[in-house]
Amino acid sequence: MVAIPLCPQPAVDVVVTLQTAASNDTVTVLDVNIDDGSGDNASHHDLDSQDEENNDITDLEANHGLADLLSDPDNILESCNKCMSNGKSRRASLTTPSVYKDVVVVGNGPSGIVLSYFLAGNWPYYNGCGESINEMLHYRLLAASSATKNPQNSSIVEQDLRFLAQGLEGRSTNPVALLFDILNHPDADLGLELPSLLEWQNNPKHAVEHVVLGKGPPGGAWQLMDGNVLTISLGCWMELPQMNFREWEATQEARCVRDSRASVASVAQYYCDYVLAHRLEQYFVSNSEITEVTRIPCSSAGLPTICDNLPADLQLDAAEEPTRKVRRHTISEIPVNSQNGRELRKRNRTLWHVKGYTRDPANGGRKKDFSYLTKHLVLATGSSDSPNILNVPGEHLDFVLHSLKHLEQLITSGQLNQDSDPVLIVGAGLSAADAIIAARFHSIPVIHVFRRTVDDKNLIFKQLPENMYPEYHKVYQMMQDPSSYDEYKAFEQHVIAEIRPDRRVKLMGPLSCGVVKVSHIVICIGSHPDLSFLRGIERNLGVHPGLPIDCKRNPIAIDVSTHESVREPGLFAVGPLVGENFVRFLQGGALAITNHLNQSKKLPC
Repeated sequence: MVAIPLCPQPAVDVVVTLQTAASNDTVTVLDVNIDDGSGDNASHHDLDSQDEENNDITDLEANHGLADLLSDPDNILESCNKCMSNGKSRRASLTTPSVYKDVVVVGNGPSGIVLSYFLAGNWPYYNGCGESINEMLHYRLLAASSATKNPQNSSIVEQDLRFLAQGLEGRSTNPVALLFDILNHPDADLGLELPSLLEWQNNPKHAVEHVVLGKGPPGGAWQLMDGNVLTISLGCWMELPQMNFREWEATQEARCVRDSRASVASVAQYYCDYVLAHRLEQYFVSNSEITEVTRIPCSSAGLPTICDNLPADLQLDAAEEPTRKVRRHTISEIPVNSQNGRELRKRNRTLWHVKGYTRDPANGGRKKDFSYLTKHLVLATGSSDSPNILNVPGEHLDFVLHSLKHLEQLITSGQLNQDSDPVLIVGAGLSAADAIIAARFHSIPVIHVFRRTVDDKNLIFKQLPENMYPEYHKVYQMMQDPSSYDEYKAFEQHVIAEIRPDRRVKLMGPLSCGVVKVSHIVICIGSHPDLSFLRGIERNLGVHPGLPIDCKRNPIAIDVSTHESVREPGLFAVGPLVGENFVRFLQGGALAITNHLNQSKKLPC
């Protein structure tokens, strides 16, 4: 056996193993192993096979004796180079090709759905009937329309949103969100359900090529919640443009709805039906998981080889790059002195490469990879990816839960019942209240632990009208006077210090500490988004750079009129990621992004 190391390139190692037969000098090449340093042996060829792609190398076996082969290493080098080329071609053919989209939306909840509706070419137009609602805004809209090329048919998408939204006040801190809400839900804060001031028109020429990626069916986190829970917002506040929630609900089978609120199950189904009713399903890729998002310069010369449908202007970028006279900057328009007379350049010279896979439930969850290139990446993932944790000893134990859904599964299965030890519920928000309601409904004893005082003005219960949310105010009464309720104990201003394997929990308060025996622990202290697929980019996106994204304390910092990141050109965020938790207001983000894309089209390339 003779091993001949060949190194055509420093980055590639090739070893050809030769074996001689006892009766003659012919050489049988049993194996060629090409290692390009990637750890991928896709180029490992068994040359005894009759594969067509190996014919060039099997010619080596037929035409060269051992002496000739050893005396002329160039023959080996040439043949091995052919093998390397074939191997590279095979590996390239196995690589998932990239597809270019003008916009890639990550997240298929209400934010992603309404943005897709806008991008599909549906634009809103002011109907001129809002003078009695907001006189100042009414005349601004008329003035803005008159300043456009087509005053009689000018969409809000084409107008100056900063100008229109000046001075508007409401429950959102985002002026564009307030603008859209006032037009779509006039006087909603007064409890009125007035007709929208917007009319919608679909025009295919306004459509933007896009894709919406979601982990499950359209609706996002709404599909994962307990369907029997009632929404905080009124049912009509959950609706999206051009599909009245009350009218849709009237066509459905009877559901448990109290007063004006809707069940989570109804809302989840509404969002699925909305996508179908407006023919948006062509843009949605459900059951998808994003594994990696990276930046690629538009000037990368190899882009056309990994993406067949790359727009011509991006291919031109790669060809022009060596001689382009463009000053790199982060402002919207860049003055340049170019020989071809173009005076402006768009600022975003980066593509986003989005990679991941889908699972096919009908085929045993089989994975299929996908790869997209885009100039505009929109994060619409919401805030429910990962539950917040206490970071106390023992939190990893199997009787510690972090969601209401898991508690309900235990109740349904009979593992938790009225004869169980108390279930300990941590938190003073609505999720904790839902857990208390679920446990007490089944007569399960409850120990309630929360850090705040019952008089804390920031408790959510103080912000909800009692006549609309009686169940939550009942929980608040229990917190205020626990001695009046059987099988309920409240530990105000207490925290968990330790969780022991024997299901004993050490509690600490300002004046005392103690140990309680429990059956299970349910920790309801909120959740946070998982943006790890951005591979570190997410650390620089928040209002406070370097800290994890938190929808309450550290949302993604954006330009409120465009929803574009102030630090990452071409990256946008909507919904809870920017602090908008109500469906009413997150729709303004879709308007802002569509407006920005429309304005960008008007810039010279």
